Amino acid sequence: MNRFHLFSAVLATLFLSTNAHAQVPVSTFQNTCSNIHFSYQGNDAAINAVCLRADGTPNATSILIPGIGNDNGKLVQTGGASSFQQSCGNIQILVDGPDVTLYALCRTVRGNSLETSIPILGIDNNNGNLTN
Repeated sequence: MNRFHLFSAVLATLFLSTNAHAQVPVSTFQNTCSNIHFSYQGNDAAINAVCLRADGTPNATSILIPGIGNDNGKLVQTGGASSFQQSCGNIQILVDGPDVTLYALCRTVRGNSLETSIPILGIDNNNGNLTN
């Protein structure tokens, strides 16, 4: 492969990976919500928060955490329902400026636990209710 084709292939790969990442919406709920924390809803993983409505009044709300799993001790996006809560503990949601991150200690296939984290993406406040 000549240098031009190699350079073109590298640029195409960077462009595709950058655009794929850019299409994932960041969460914005943390800008108008407080008391943000992890909870269980039955066996499902959820975020609970108090979010402001358009008129400024607070509303207690929750939403299931979408599509996160445990892959040998590492939190990963999976699509569908989350399953990480079945093999992870010490689960926390931390807000740091514009970032919302899920932290946990997750079991590996060997039975060890690893500290791991993943951004929580695509959750918004819609008039006091968490939505995705």
